[in-house]
Amino acid sequence: MKIVGFIVRENKKVREIDVTQQDIEKAIVKASLIGVSIHTGFSPTIANASTVTESVQPIINVLKDLAEPVSYGFMIKGFMKVMAGEEHEGMKVIKGAVGGYVGIQWIPMIFNLIKNIKF
Repeated sequence: MKIVGFIVRENKKVREIDVTQQDIEKAIVKASLIGVSIHTGFSPTIANASTVTESVQPIINVLKDLAEPVSYGFMIKGFMKVMAGEEHEGMKVIKGAVGGYVGIQWIPMIFNLIKNIKF
C-alpha cells in the first residue's frame, strides 16, 4: 500500500510526496494537539503540557487579563452610586471590585504556595 500526500509550496505549485509511518504519527500528534488548542484573543496557543495546571495556564492568563476591565467597570458603578448619594452601597461595590481584582491576581500564587508545602 502506498500512501501519498500533496504539499503546496510558496510558488503555488502542488507536489506529490511519499508519506512515511513517522509522518503519519507526527500528523496524528499535531491533530490531537490542535484538538485541545485554546484560543486567547486572535492568536491560537497550543495547550501541550505535562500537567493540568500547565494546560489551563492560557485560561488563567485570560481571566487575569479580564479582571482589570471588569473591576474597572464595577469601580465606575461604585463611584456613580457615591455620586448619586448612596455612599455606603457605592463604597461596598468599590471595595468588592478592588478585592476581587487583587484576589484574582493572587490566586495562582496562593495555589503555588499551597502546592509547595510539604507535609
